[in-house]
Amino acid sequence: MPAKPAPSAGARVGATPRVRPTKLTPIKAYLFAYNVVSCLAWAHIFYLTLSSVLSPRPHAAPSFLSSLFGSSSPTGTSSSLVSAAVDRLRGAYVHKHLGWWIKYTQSAAVLEVVHAALGWVRSPLGTTGAQVFSRLYAVWGVVEPVPETHNHPLFTTMLFAWSVTEVIRYAFYAMSLLGIDVYALNWLRYTTFLPLYPLGAGSEAFLAFSTLPPLSTLPFVPRALADFHPLAWAVARLPPGFYAALRHSALVPDKLLWHAARQGARRAPAARPWTALDLARLGLFFVWWPALYVLYTHMLRQRRKFFSTKTVGGVNKAR
Repeated sequence: MPAKPAPSAGARVGATPRVRPTKLTPIKAYLFAYNVVSCLAWAHIFYLTLSSVLSPRPHAAPSFLSSLFGSSSPTGTSSSLVSAAVDRLRGAYVHKHLGWWIKYTQSAAVLEVVHAALGWVRSPLGTTGAQVFSRLYAVWGVVEPVPETHNHPLFTTMLFAWSVTEVIRYAFYAMSLLGIDVYALNWLRYTTFLPLYPLGAGSEAFLAFSTLPPLSTLPFVPRALADFHPLAWAVARLPPGFYAALRHSALVPDKLLWHAARQGARRAPAARPWTALDLARLGLFFVWWPALYVLYTHMLRQRRKFFSTKTVGGVNKAR
């Protein structure tokens, strides 16, 4: 008999979820409860973040991030509509105790390192530890010690990326533990990270960078580096034609990029001396990008595996 043709991806999207027989051992029952509680907690954080963005934000003057681009706007006078949109990204930390929720919900992720170390899940211990450490560093090493970050737009974009990613991830793991294969959830798991990983990691890195004193106050920094503006440097090195296309894009106009860069927390006092913690943050800022590359390419491989085999390729399922 000829083999039956495989169902198309389009048919799978609307198909009834597949249920694979699985035995719910005590460890799997615990992991299922952990994933469900974590999913609900991150869903609440997403709700609070969205609620904060939709709530009226008090107006504040532009500050630190403007220094990342330089002293003059590439587009001249900017629209008040874009300014108001970026302004709404401020103040999320104090909105309905959102700061408390993110501190302890993210801290609970330490259990994922324990799960990997005990062999209860298939996640590589090194990858899991790196992901959890980067988040804990952002929360306890940047946001908590520096109150100015509480009002920073990048804090809000960081929470948005984190919360959407985690709701999908924990729901994916919970369904996998039950042996339920939901194609739509799997598709979200292996697609939404494409924009959310760079958004979350970029927000973490530049939020940490925003807490540093001016580079020009470091005695051993060359003049060229003292005047270094990271975002301006990155934009200037975009492929030919890409920046021009970005400027004329209806979705991401040049004005929006400029305003998003200018609006931020108050700049750290110029007279503040550098500390050992500041130097560590500066070092981690440059380590951030190769680390993001490793994690991002890992997820790209998982995505290719999923779409090539049409099977669930989750790396954190319980054994």
